[in-house]
Amino acid sequence: MKKSRSVIPPADEPTVVFHSSQGSSGRVFFLLAVLLALVFVLFFLRNKSQLPPNSPETVAQDENSPDAVIEKFHLVSTFKGIKRWELYSDVARLYQTQKLAYADNIYAQIYRQNKLISTLTSDKAIINTETNATEADGHVLLIVENGSKLETEKLSWNPDTDEIKTDEKVHVLKGSDEITAVGMVADTELNNIRFTKDVHSKVRDINDITDFQKPKPF
Repeated sequence: MKKSRSVIPPADEPTVVFHSSQGSSGRVFFLLAVLLALVFVLFFLRNKSQLPPNSPETVAQDENSPDAVIEKFHLVSTFKGIKRWELYSDVARLYQTQKLAYADNIYAQIYRQNKLISTLTSDKAIINTETNATEADGHVLLIVENGSKLETEKLSWNPDTDEIKTDEKVHVLKGSDEITAVGMVADTELNNIRFTKDVHSKVRDINDITDFQKPKPF
């Protein structure tokens, strides 16, 4: 008679589980990619929000960068010995690369055949040192020797064509007419005026028509 042998099942062998590191490394790479994307977006927004290099605001943020700073700035423009205009400013910051001068507290006199025809004042101006084209900004006032007057906030002047123009609201006193409008093109004697839009005109009382007192240079 055969003896029966009891079969003892083998003990469970310990199971070794290897955890792949691909999951964690993948998460690390994902986080790095997100961080790089955020850095790129912030850099893009920063560059987009920066002001144009020729704007007065840019100069104000970087006051130490001018090639020269001149107090009591005085500039005279002549053509074939004939004076065309003369400009005074409290201070001017010159940028040779941009060929621009940023000036504060402007007083300018405009001449024709050596005869004074108008006087311009403004809070500040940008002057192209190569062409002398000027952009006046802030409380711009033009007083003409013939008795006309212009008030606006921004005004561009081309000395080669003697053309002044603006896209801002204007207030013009000319003879018995008082005119308000938005946008204007004229010359420095306020002749041949072309208004752009929203033109309103009224006749002034004869008692209101007086000679305007011109500002004096400092």
